[in-house]
Order: sequence, then C-alpha cells, then structure tokens
Amino acid sequence: MAHSLRFIDAAAAACASAVLMTYGIDGGAHLADFLHPSVGLFGIVDFVAFLVIAERMHIYFARRTEDLLGELLAVSEVGLYSGSIAVVATEIWGGGLPPYSYLLALGATMLAPSAMRLAMRFTIRRLRRHGDDYRVWLIVGHNDRSAGLAAAIAANPHFGIRIAEIVDIDGDPNEISPERRKFELNPPPGVKLRVVKSVEEIRESVATGVIDEVAVTLPMRTHYDTVNKILEICCDAGISVRMRPQAFEVLGYSTEVSHIGKIAMLTHYNGPSNYVQLTIKRVIDVIGSAVGLVLLSPLFLVAAVAIKAGSRGPVFFRQTRVGLHGRNFELVKFRSMVKDAHVQRDSLDAENERDGTAFKIRNDARVTRVGKWLRKYHFDEFPQLWNVLVGDMSLVGPRPLPVKEAQGNEWWQRRRLTMPPGLTCLWQCEDDAMTMPFKQWMTLDMAYIDRWSLWLDMKLIVRTFATVMRGNGW
Repeated sequence: MAHSLRFIDAAAAACASAVLMTYGIDGGAHLADFLHPSVGLFGIVDFVAFLVIAERMHIYFARRTEDLLGELLAVSEVGLYSGSIAVVATEIWGGGLPPYSYLLALGATMLAPSAMRLAMRFTIRRLRRHGDDYRVWLIVGHNDRSAGLAAAIAANPHFGIRIAEIVDIDGDPNEISPERRKFELNPPPGVKLRVVKSVEEIRESVATGVIDEVAVTLPMRTHYDTVNKILEICCDAGISVRMRPQAFEVLGYSTEVSHIGKIAMLTHYNGPSNYVQLTIKRVIDVIGSAVGLVLLSPLFLVAAVAIKAGSRGPVFFRQTRVGLHGRNFELVKFRSMVKDAHVQRDSLDAENERDGTAFKIRNDARVTRVGKWLRKYHFDEFPQLWNVLVGDMSLVGPRPLPVKEAQGNEWWQRRRLTMPPGLTCLWQCEDDAMTMPFKQWMTLDMAYIDRWSLWLDMKLIVRTFATVMRGNGW
C-alpha cells in the first residue's frame, strides 16, 4: 500500500487543485472552467512533479510505527513543492489566470493529500486497535532494550504489532548478566519469555511459527557472530530484521543511514541537521549582509576617515580566526587600537579581565579615541558583514575565537565549531556579556547549537539591535 499510495496522493493533489482553481477563475466550478487549458496543464504538471519529488525525498515507506505528524508534514512539503512548480509552469505556458486561482490551487495540492492521509490513518489505526492488519514480531534479547521495545508496542496498539515471544541465547548459565536477571525478574506483562540453547532454535521458531519480523536487541559487541547468524537465517527465509544502531551508541548523538556511492554507512551526528532550514539560513545571511553593507556604506566611509585621522595605521584590522570545523579564515574589523597593538599583547596577560582563554581589558591603553566609540556601539564589528557575505561567517552563530584562544579551549567546547561562526549569538545579547565567565559563554554557545532554529536566529538579530543601541561595549 505504501508504494501505490504515491499515485493516490498525486491524483488527490492534482484533482483537488484543479477543482479549486476553477473557483478562482470566475467564482464557481463550471464545466467550461474545467476544460480551460491552464487547469489541465496545472493538474498534469502537479501530478508528475508530485511523483518525482516524492520519489526523490523517499517519503513512501511502511509507516506502521512512524509519527503521524511527521508523515503529514512530509506529504504537505511535497505538495508545496509540486504545486509551486505547477504554478510556474502554468503561468509560463498557460497564463491569463487570476492570482487567486493559483493560491487556491497551491493550498489544495498541499492540504488534499494530508487530509486524505489523515482519514486513512484514522481508519487503519482503528482497525489495528481491534486486532486487524497486525504483524507478528519475534524479539531476541533479554535486556533493557527489549523491555523498552515491548513497552512501546504495548503503549501503542495502533501499531498493530503482536509479540510472539522474547527469546535469549543461553551462553554460560553461570555468567548471566545483571541486565538479563533484572529483565527476567520483571518481564513485560503478557509476553512469553524463552531461553534457547543456540541460534538454530531461532531458525526453528521462524520455520514453524508465524513470524513477520525479527527485532534483535542483543549487544553487538559481545554477540556479533550470533547477530550475523540471525541475519543469515532471516535473509534465507525472507524475513525482515530490525536492529537498533547500537554498535557505538553515544548519548547526544543522532543516527541516520547514508550512502557513499552504493555503500551504506551509519552516520552518527549531533547539531542542526535540517538542511532545508540551514539553506534558508544561508539565504538570509547573503541577503542580510548584502543589504547591510549597502545601507551602512556611508557610515563606513565616515568611520574610515575618522580612523585614519585619529591614528596612524590601516583602516581595517585583520586577524586569523577559527571557523566551521576548525577552518581558519581572515576576520575583518575596523581598527580600534594603535597600529602595533598585537605586538604588545603578550606583555599584557597580567591585566586580562577575562577568565579562560579569552583576553579583554576594560581600559586598554592600546585603544584609540575613535576606537573607544567604535567599541562602545560595536561598530568595529560591522565590516564582518563581508565575512558573512563570502561564507566565512553567519549573521548568528558562536563568535569566532583567535587561533591561540581556540587552541586553549577544553575539548567539550570544540562542539561550538559545528555551526558557522556568527556576528552575534546568545552570549552577546546578555546584559553582563563582557563580564560573564568564559565557561558560561561557551555553555551558551552549546545551548544555541542545541536549540537552533530560524526563529531563534530572528529573535537574536532583533535583540542584537537593542544591545548595540545600549552602547555597553568595551
């Protein structure tokens, strides 16, 4: 059903959009409107685009145990893309339709498949709760993972899964693990438990009973050969096997299957992984930095003249900073110190007012008179809009540290490099940012990565304007 459903969804999207498009033509669904060439063109393009995009996004697979909201969002997303393509194609080759008709058609191609899917899921889940359309699972392993799996199945009767039994392989009876003892003392209610002498008895269970799928929860490290044998047995019998990606489970990591050519690889990762939102973030960076550079160019000219008039040296200060995953780049700022300030840096360590590897002095004698004003309103940082435009930085992200300071970080702090560095972040928007302990600064950067969303970026950009206007920099 999962494979044929794509054609049903595509047809529902195309038909619903064609019907609503006619209402946008003259306010009613008339036969003449259905025969309008643009309506037919939209429906055909929408149908084909829906099938192609759905295939590329791999949204059609068995969703018996999947989250319903995720399913509806996936179908709506495909409808949005296919409808947008149909709108463009119809406007180019058909044309002449009111914009309102396109809006109605686009809404229909997004909502119709989702509404139909919602009704279908409601019906199917109701049937499964009453014992129809069920699958029989055999779970291998007496441990916490099996207990959690059985509990999840019991709590969701709409999955339509029946556990035939939970078996374990009996190795040395004198070396039963504490985890197995705990499981067998408090087993899942209503589930048959059995201990087998060898993996061949699992073959017998599969051969003589009704088993649709086998779920293996044995620890891979100590049962590699056993798990491999179970895979061979089930492969020969044509039975699916489910396993947790537990070869190297680490708290905080997410896991997905990717491919290197045709080679399947299990990828462990943390940090943001929504590539659509990350792409939008980059688009916002490019547009925002370009507009900012244009609008601020008159002020940049005034600042450049003031810097040259106030002290000898270049207008801009350039420094190597550490960016995404350790890449070095040249950060550009307005020069706010005397020409050879970097030469004096090491001799001022005793006056440093920041802890950790950061370096900051409130009344730094190297800062020029113009530089004090630039720093007060953070205006010295705005040339980094160029770094954002060329891709070294983002508008929002953990602040990039100089190489020496970055190399002195604790290991856990390196995770801040999993996002592009930014002009502003959570730390910069705090009232006590300049006196905040270095470790708390790093913790806020981690919090930004864990909580990241486009909405959070927008809020931080607005808060940054307020911070700049307060003039509390130093």
